[in-house]
Amino acid sequence: MTLSEYYSWFRRDWAKAGFLVSIFLTIFLFVFVKASDFIIFLILLQTPLYMLHETEEYIFPGGFGQFFNKDIFRIDKENEPIDERFIFFVNVILIWISLPLFGLLSVRNYNFGLWIPYFSFFAGVAHIALAIKSRKKYNPGLVVSLLLNIPVGAWVVYYFYRHSIIDSLLFNVHCAIGLGVNLVLPVAGTILFKTYMRKQIS
Repeated sequence: MTLSEYYSWFRRDWAKAGFLVSIFLTIFLFVFVKASDFIIFLILLQTPLYMLHETEEYIFPGGFGQFFNKDIFRIDKENEPIDERFIFFVNVILIWISLPLFGLLSVRNYNFGLWIPYFSFFAGVAHIALAIKSRKKYNPGLVVSLLLNIPVGAWVVYYFYRHSIIDSLLFNVHCAIGLGVNLVLPVAGTILFKTYMRKQIS
């Protein structure tokens, strides 16, 4: 398989690959990392948990992009303005690159990755907000948010606080970064939406 063919495969099946990677990473972290440094374990664990979140959003049952276009933007098109290209690049840059990178940097200094549990928590809360805004009981990603992202993220933050890794549960730079990074999708989506609407008018 050439590099171009590999890229084409990954761009098409990244979410499916993420499901398998999440299982492997979770097992690896429990076996090799948990006992040696529990703080690093908790930080790195957020990546496979979020990959499971992506699995619900884009594979089982999938359809998060279509949901956002039709039920949030109120546009009668499934693949505009949020399309597969946008979804791919946002998720790969944030989840496949940024989370593992800052998680690994945490090995040198915990402060590099303390924002990651906040990010996971706020991403889960965002799905509750989307359910309220769309007036629908379910949106892709909500179940994993309720079962994993919110409770695990909240517990990890509380654990950090109880063990003096952070000074405050909410009033700290890590919380601000986690919230700010989580806002990338809605902000970028809003920019796409406004660009799309301008094109429709012109």
